[in-house]
Order: sequence, then C-alpha cells, then structure tokens
Amino acid sequence: MGGIAALVSIVPLLELTVDASWVAQAVLAVVIVVAIGYTGRYFRVPAVLTLLAQILALTWWIGLLIAADLAWFGVFPSTTWPARFIDVFTQGAESISVLSTPVPITDGILVYLVAGAGGIAIFVDLLAAALRRSVLAGVPLAAAYTVTASIEGGDIGWWWFVPPAAGFMALLVVESRARVSAWGHPTDPHRNASGLPATNALARNGRRVGVVALSAAIAVPAFAPVLTDGLVDGRGGGGGGSGDGRTIRTDNPILDLQRNLTRPDNVDVLRYAASDEAPHYIRTVTLDAFDGEVWKTSDRPVPESQRVADGMPEPPGLDLDDPAEVEFEFAITDNYSSRWLPLAYPAQQIEIAGDWRYDVTTLDVVSTDEDVLGADYTAVSLDITIEAEQLQEARSPNPDVEELTELPEELPAIVTDLADEVTQDAEDDFAKAAALQQWFRGPAFTYDLSTQPGTSSSALADFLEDRRGYCEQFAATMAIMARYLDIPARVAVGFTPGTFEGGGTWLVRAHDAHAWPELYFEGAGWVRFEPTPASRTGTAPSWTIEPSPDTPDDQPDEPDATSTADSRDNLDQLPEDDLLGGGGGATPTDSSPWPQAVALALLGAFVLGSTPSAIARLRRWRRWQRAGQDTTAAAAAAWSEVSEAVRDAGYSWNPAATPRVAGRTIATSTGISGEMRTLLDHLVSVVERARYARSAEPVPELRTDTALFCRSLLRSQPVHRRARAFLWPATLTDAWTNAAQKVSAALDWLDDAGPRLRASLARSRR
Repeated sequence: MGGIAALVSIVPLLELTVDASWVAQAVLAVVIVVAIGYTGRYFRVPAVLTLLAQILALTWWIGLLIAADLAWFGVFPSTTWPARFIDVFTQGAESISVLSTPVPITDGILVYLVAGAGGIAIFVDLLAAALRRSVLAGVPLAAAYTVTASIEGGDIGWWWFVPPAAGFMALLVVESRARVSAWGHPTDPHRNASGLPATNALARNGRRVGVVALSAAIAVPAFAPVLTDGLVDGRGGGGGGSGDGRTIRTDNPILDLQRNLTRPDNVDVLRYAASDEAPHYIRTVTLDAFDGEVWKTSDRPVPESQRVADGMPEPPGLDLDDPAEVEFEFAITDNYSSRWLPLAYPAQQIEIAGDWRYDVTTLDVVSTDEDVLGADYTAVSLDITIEAEQLQEARSPNPDVEELTELPEELPAIVTDLADEVTQDAEDDFAKAAALQQWFRGPAFTYDLSTQPGTSSSALADFLEDRRGYCEQFAATMAIMARYLDIPARVAVGFTPGTFEGGGTWLVRAHDAHAWPELYFEGAGWVRFEPTPASRTGTAPSWTIEPSPDTPDDQPDEPDATSTADSRDNLDQLPEDDLLGGGGGATPTDSSPWPQAVALALLGAFVLGSTPSAIARLRRWRRWQRAGQDTTAAAAAAWSEVSEAVRDAGYSWNPAATPRVAGRTIATSTGISGEMRTLLDHLVSVVERARYARSAEPVPELRTDTALFCRSLLRSQPVHRRARAFLWPATLTDAWTNAAQKVSAALDWLDDAGPRLRASLARSRR
C-alpha cells in the first residue's frame, strides 16, 4: 500500500509538465524502491542496509536514463557517470529557474522528477513499512503537491490535492486494520463473500470520518479565496491583496506569462500617468540570450556605481538631437511582485525609494533586495521620434551588439527556410524585419492562448507548423529569425499600454501581459516591432511598416512615437475602445462598482439556487429515458418520482411498504381526495400490475399522470416547504446516499484487498 500511495502522490507533478512522458520512468523508480524494501523485510535485512540498497538502486536507474551510453555493457555504472550526473542536474536546475510551467521534459527535468518520485517512495517505505509510522508518511506524500502548489502560486486546482490525500488515507486505513487485527479474532462470526471477516461498524464509521475530513480539506480551501478576495478584505473589482493567491510574481521575467493572460481574475497590476497622455508599452525586463531552449537574461553585473539615483545612461545606439521627454508617475498595486522595475523605454531619470540599479546595455532596472510591490515612483523617459525611412538608411550595426545575433549551431530547418522565404525580396535589414512582421500579422497565423508555452527550437518549429500561438511564440520566433538574418534582436517582456481611465491615467491589468521583439538599428537604437496579430495588439507601429513607393509625396506623414509608445492615430477613440488589446472593460475610477457587484451577486444566487432543481429534473429525465418502453422499468420510475414528491412535501416514506400500503399512507397523511386520490390509486394500480402480474400492458400516459400528481401534491404545500423542495430536492439526498454507499463499499473492498491477495497466494502455493 505504501508503494501505491507514493505513486498517486506524484500525480500533482503532471500540472508542471507539458506531457506525461516522464511518468513511466517515475513509476519504475517507485516499483524498484518498493520491491527492494519488501525483499529486505522478507529476508530480515537491517533497515539501514535496505535503505542504502534503495538509494543505490534509484541512483543506478537514474544513471540508465541519462547516461546509458556511458555504462559498461550498457548496464553497469562507469567512472564517467559522476560528470554526467553533475552536468544533467545543473542543466535541470537552470531549466527550473528560467522555464515557465508547464515545462518540456528534458534530461535535466526528467532526473528531478524521477529522483523526486523515488525519494518519496523511499521515505514512505521507511516510515510506513519499516518503522510502522504511517502517520509520519503524510509528510513525504504531500511533497509533490506542496512543490506544485508553491510553483503555481496558489492557482493549482483543488483536484490535484485528492490523489495524495486519498493515498495517505488508504495507508492509514490499512495500518489501522493491521493493528486491530493484532488484538485477536473478532467475535462477529459473519463473513463476506471473500471468506474474510466482515468489516465492523467501527471501521466503517472511521472511513466515513476520513472521507468527510478529506472532502472538507478540499472544499474549504476552494471557497476560502473567494471570501478573502471580496467579502473579508472589503475590496471590490480588480483590487486585491498580496499573499492571497492573486499576486503576480516575476522573479523569472517570462514566468507565468500565459497564466497571467488566461487567469480568470484579471487583477490590476499598475497605473501610470504620462505627461503626454499617450499610451506606452511598459517594459519590465529584456531577454537577450537564447540557448536553444529558452530566452533568458544574460549575465549582467550591476555594481554599486550603476544606481538609478545617480541618473541613467543614454540608450545604446541612439543618435538623435534633443529628443523630447515624457514624465511618468507609476503606482504599483499589491497584486504585482517583482524585482524588475516596470518602465517606459528608454528611461533617463528615476526617483524611487530603495537600492535600484540599472544594466548599461538594456537599461533594465533591478534590485536584489527591494520589491516593487505597492511602490510609487516617478520616471522620465525619452520620446524618440523615428520614421521608417530612417530605419531603411541605418548603417551597419555597431560591433558591440554583434553577440546579439548569436544562435545555437543547429536550428530547425523550418525556421531558417521560412526566414529566407519570407524575406527573399527584401533589400536591407529594415525591409527584412518589416516583411517578417507583416507575415506574422497576416491571415496565416492565429492568436491562441491555449497553445503550450515554451520557446525551445522544437516548440517554435511546432508553432511555425501549426501557425497558432500567443505573444511569447510570436516575439521569440521573430527575434530568432532576425538573428538568423544577422539583425541584432532580443525579446522584451512587460505589458501593453492598458486601458485609458481619463486624466492622463492608464490602468494596466494582468491580461495586458505581453512580449515583443526589439531589433537594433544604428542611429535609432533598439526599436520595438509587433509581430503579434492585430486581434491582440491593434495596429502595428507606423515606423515598422515599409513605406509604399506609390505614396504621394505631399501626403502628410503619420504621427510617430517612441519605440515604447504605440501609434497615436485615433487617440481620441482610445478611452472608448481599447484598440491596443488591453485588459478590457475597466470602469473609470469615478464610477461605483456596486451596481455591477449587486447584479452579479443576484445572478450568482439565482444560478446557485436553481442548480439543485435543475439536477433533479435531469435525474428524472434520465430515469425515464432509461426506462424506455419497458413497462416494469417505467412503473419503477413513476414510483420513484412519487416517493421523491412525497418526501419533498415533508411526509415520511417507507421504502419497504407495498404500493397499496404506501398509497393508503399517502392518502391518510396528506388528506388528498377527489381527482388527486383517483390519480394516486391509478398509479398504485399500475405499479402493482408491473410488480406482481404475469404480464402488464404499457400505460402511455404514465409519465404525464405521474408528473401531474407530483406537481399537484407540491403545490398544495406551504411556501416554505416548496422553497425547501426547490433548493434541495429529495432526489439529491438519494444521490448523496448512493454515492456514500458506493464509496463505503469501495473502502470495504480496499480493506479486504490485502487479506484477499494473501489468501489467493496461499491457495496458489498449495
């Protein structure tokens, strides 16, 4: 039982991985550990030696998974294994630190999963089987769920708690049965079909208590966050507090990008007020290194001399005379936690409390000690006016950025082939970049948040084949193609401009999370491109669109903006229409949220109150559908419906009574007469013929007659009784009772599984 409990306890780890390809290897690790433990106890080997054998066997199995090519004869460990172990475990640690969930199954991730499963099995086997302390085994059994919950940041579904909890409860049941059996033979002579002593009432009650406790452990946390976010905290709308499962963390810059885009609670992240009242992309961090698996930040020393309080350097590659400045005021909510400071690029002055430092090459601002959670600060960023013609005439990139064209030696052929195909008619770097952007934003691609996250070479190849993805794939793929075409490129992570609230203030929410590529052009520096389709981002920036040779010379130029601000065309429409794909639907701050809250509360109460009645109707419909043309089954369905109506009306029902006795009892207790009494006698007669007659004729109007009687009976009752029947019909009580009986029977079967197996083995030996 310890092995089974260990196996089911690792089920929550499936939430962290792209697929379940690792499960077979983890299962074999658990089987190996349990088999060695059982063998050691069978031959009375000291527990310490058994534990050592389990650890060595688990290590050997992991070695076969990652270093079989280095093993002697393909099986036995070699002297080169330690180096491979160190490399793979190091790779796994790096992947864990930079990858967002769900993660692809690399060798590094695989060893952590298999080692974790085997480690859980070792501890469970030691505590439950060797030391007979099953209660303590709950700690390792909860390890996988705890790890998953901590990584997912409170967004893990309640159902992942069920497997480890059920395994732990089953382990306790088996141990308790073994302890009670050691007291002696039971006085109860009754035996079940297996020939084993029947489970007594005390054991059954204990299991029921366990089931109730498990259900409560699942249900209470599921409802508690709802109360915390609204009624208890007293906040409304998109507000929220930290530490309640709604906080967005960005210790890893691209971590949780998809989750923030798809999270059901579109919480407020920040507000900013710009002196030009224009929308601006807000950048948190730049990913400038691609290792073939993930985009990540390069090694960036930020010495004390690079404090933002001393001023920021000029943006790399920029060669413009006296660009305008835009002043910003930022207010971060309690829902956003990050070591990276959200800013509009390129920031030149920042006033903020704490020790914040900048990176010279990216102008990213980071702190090793501070957190932006709930912070207020001001910044001044350059408003860089650029035009497409300027990018067309850009000189060759500065040698300082040549390393930002580096790529892994082998890229999937589909990436390079499509990059060449899309840009075959382009004559310069800007034309190539514009062609790539136009291709990604064209009808061939679809914006789809259900796509699996990931920016590895294989994941991007899948993206190019399926032509479906979200901003992470669009930005990462365009940046890789640009580097392949010798254009320095990187990926920026942050937020789209958000929703205009009036007074120059913009609200940025969780669903505004975004990623985009930045390409380098000498003289203009790092320029934002937007390959993500218009359904998400609106119109593309004007400076990224290649001018048409047919454009009249006297046509007025389109307004320009900085490489972080979006085009200001139709700015007067932005307060009404979120053309930039922002959080959507944010209410101006001067309007009260109470009408919407009350309406939603009433709607929720109506849906919640109507659900039991709807379920009851569905159960009755299914009962009649299953009966079909079978006269006996139809009569049984009618009688079940009468039974439910009588109990809904508040009268007792004896399931052991014959139809005639039950009919007289109903008539006496309800005091019905006239047509209702005639209808009841008719139903009693139909049920009697179906049960006791040699053959019974079908009654075409039986379902209609039954519904008429039940409806009339309920309508004759007081309002409070009818309300109670509507909110909790008797059929739901029956369903609950039946489910409890099935669960109890399953636990009874589980109790007897061990003795039954031992008895079967004994018979086979004989």
